[in-house]
Amino acid sequence: MNLSGSRTLDAPREAVFAAICDPATLLAVIPGCRAIERTSETEYRGEIALRLPGIVGTYRTVVRMADADPPGYGRLEGEVVGSLGSIHGHASFRLTDADGRTTVDYDGQAVIGGPLARLDSRFIEGLAGSLIGQGLGNLNTRLQRHPPAGASGDQSPTIKETPA
Repeated sequence: MNLSGSRTLDAPREAVFAAICDPATLLAVIPGCRAIERTSETEYRGEIALRLPGIVGTYRTVVRMADADPPGYGRLEGEVVGSLGSIHGHASFRLTDADGRTTVDYDGQAVIGGPLARLDSRFIEGLAGSLIGQGLGNLNTRLQRHPPAGASGDQSPTIKETPA
């Protein structure tokens, strides 16, 4: 599976990069994210619950920042594993200034295993693109309402969703 795209966010790139590295922000913006923990300076582990056609379930995630040149570039590697299969992949993103806003350009590849691999590849790519778009939209909204905790040096190691 290959994905690429672009989105402009209403925040400076330093704030966007800090938000991408902040567990509290990630918990708030990743669709279905129920828990996230920073296990090192470059690694996060978490849990995502999805209720989407063909992929209903809870998935354990591990994401590592494999390379970074803040605030303009990052390369992520990770995996998502659940009872319906797994996804292993990598993605890179570039953040560029756009008159006080930030353009996020991303490109990623993933290999799908298990029962998930039986789903139509165009369906999976469309679903993944939709989740990325929703996550970036959520990030844009959050950046307008809350400055990223990572920008102020908050290194809280464990963040879990608290039901309302």
